[in-house]
Amino acid sequence: MNVAGLLLAGGRSSRYRKQKLFEPYHGNPLYQQSIAAMQDAGISSIYIVTNQELAPAFESHAASIIIEEQPHGGPLHALHTAMEKLSSDRLDWMQILPGDVPYVYGGTVSSILQTAKEHTTADIVLPTTDGRSQPLHAAYHMRCLPALRELVKKESSMKALYDNAQTRQLPFPGDHPAFININRPEDWRHAP
Repeated sequence: MNVAGLLLAGGRSSRYRKQKLFEPYHGNPLYQQSIAAMQDAGISSIYIVTNQELAPAFESHAASIIIEEQPHGGPLHALHTAMEKLSSDRLDWMQILPGDVPYVYGGTVSSILQTAKEHTTADIVLPTTDGRSQPLHAAYHMRCLPALRELVKKESSMKALYDNAQTRQLPFPGDHPAFININRPEDWRHAP
């Protein structure tokens, strides 16, 4: 199973009032926690999907940069851009993570990828917490690319993709820390 990791890092951070991806967390910029989680899960090909404006600020030697075709177009467009750019790389799966999840670790990513390996007909392995979908932590098979090509013409919601694909839900406890993201400075107070 050939997997690439995608760090989605093209947001404006408007609720945080400055770019949260570069906030310090354990001595590193916050976004590097997601890269470390993917590396710990055994993913060696990792890409940061971002916009032209933010791209120069990333200092990770562990990841290559992919520039979004539609800046600030959201995760659906970012996934589409990455799949298009990597479509000739003989990849099976894309594991995505957002750049603002300080408590994600390799074990969570490994669980998602193990489910993908076991369920070969699934196009998406979609984590859920208390019935809530977590599409920004999901694994997407390259079979999703034709559907993405059509969806990005009229949609911006990830739900449009997982509602129209063979989606395998993977339940996690509702209080699982991997799915806690930082949107506002005060969110750091709710650390597990």
